[in-house]
Amino acid sequence: MNCDKPRILAIDDDLTWLEQVPLILEDDCEVATASSIDQGLAAIQLNFFDVILLDINFEGDTRSGLDLFRKIQSVDSAADVIVISGETRPDRLIEILNSGITQFLTKPASPDSVRNAVREVLNRRESRLRALNQAVRSGANNKAVQLIGSSKLMQNLRADVQEAVESGAKDILLLGETGTGKEVVAKTIAQLADPSRRFVPIHCGAISDGIAESELFGHVKGAFTGADRDRASAFEAVGGGFVFLDEIGDMPMHQQAKLLRVIQERKVQRVGSIEERSVSFRCISATNINLDSAIKEKRFREDLYYRLAKIKIMIPPLRDHIEDIPELVHYFLGLRASKTPITVTEGAIALLKAFHWPGNVRQLEAAVELMAFKCTDGVIREKHVCQVVPEIGAMFVARFNRPFLGKKGAAFVSGERKRFESALIEARGDRNRAAQILEVSRATFFRRAKELGIIEGRRRSSDMGAEL
Repeated sequence: MNCDKPRILAIDDDLTWLEQVPLILEDDCEVATASSIDQGLAAIQLNFFDVILLDINFEGDTRSGLDLFRKIQSVDSAADVIVISGETRPDRLIEILNSGITQFLTKPASPDSVRNAVREVLNRRESRLRALNQAVRSGANNKAVQLIGSSKLMQNLRADVQEAVESGAKDILLLGETGTGKEVVAKTIAQLADPSRRFVPIHCGAISDGIAESELFGHVKGAFTGADRDRASAFEAVGGGFVFLDEIGDMPMHQQAKLLRVIQERKVQRVGSIEERSVSFRCISATNINLDSAIKEKRFREDLYYRLAKIKIMIPPLRDHIEDIPELVHYFLGLRASKTPITVTEGAIALLKAFHWPGNVRQLEAAVELMAFKCTDGVIREKHVCQVVPEIGAMFVARFNRPFLGKKGAAFVSGERKRFESALIEARGDRNRAAQILEVSRATFFRRAKELGIIEGRRRSSDMGAEL
């Protein structure tokens, strides 16, 4: 299906009518049809639809459209259902209208009435989506997960999230270093794409044979010691919502094969069972490892990678958007349980911006919480920053043999980092050449670059011929 257009599913046993629906809506929508309740069930298990046009009475079937509507709600409650029926009995009409359907049209429905009803529903969906997006961007909804930051990188990240939501993709892969906020991004996608916010997180690195495995795939009674009852898998329990597979790159290889089957077929086999169950879910995976390297090293399945990565979103490290640090600091201070206001001095903010934050946003959040605890007069100062993040003070001591803190010192470190980064870029990564450009020894270059967070350790370079 073309993801640029809204998805419509028409379920009706009137074949003549089904042939007309694509003609009525083809200019605005991507239309699929089903001529029976079973075909409709199969369609909603395999795909997600924006609007479903549903008949109530199906000849030769004891089930009704209302039975199918209830199934739709359990699989994907975000879908809007327009009932188009010739039902005239007052008691049935009351039951239909009270069921929670979006709209009711009487058969025979004119093409204009169907077209107008669908457009009205789609307009309302778009308005709801805009409102949710605005809530996340502006923080108007305090219960909403928020992507904090006004930098260009964060604007791009929000645009990527928006694109993922609007595409309706069922499998999304998030890539980024530890602590960059992959779960926050996953929850943001889930709350935008699913008003019910169905979200089940699974830590894949902890999955192994036995009990932990049953958290993901479920189990049947007696599958192992302590399995005294059946347990539904995460894919079943989420009911059409999002399963978040955190640290997917750490999943053992033999479990990856089981997961591939679930992702590919949308079927799950509980531990201890030979029965496969159809499941409906959307999947967001996340990892901090290089999956391309893991595939080459036979630590990750290539076929699973391509299944998971229908859409890929890169989450930037904090060091690449340090201009967002003031906004993040004030946001984290606002999350505190205590209502006592805390301010942060300009010098303290400058010091925080001078650090390279190897632990990214997660490390910054922990530091802010500890600084808020340490300050006794409601003001976070430079000393609190250095107490909580000793590496910041060490950067200055290493250069001047005395503490050189505050705004001027932070500004110096920021400038020093840019100078070293520029030299490395000019030298195309050759550290020996970068040291020559800066007119310092190799040992001095390495020590200072490490202090500034530009390099993480010694390496052997083919173009240097020696280890720095």
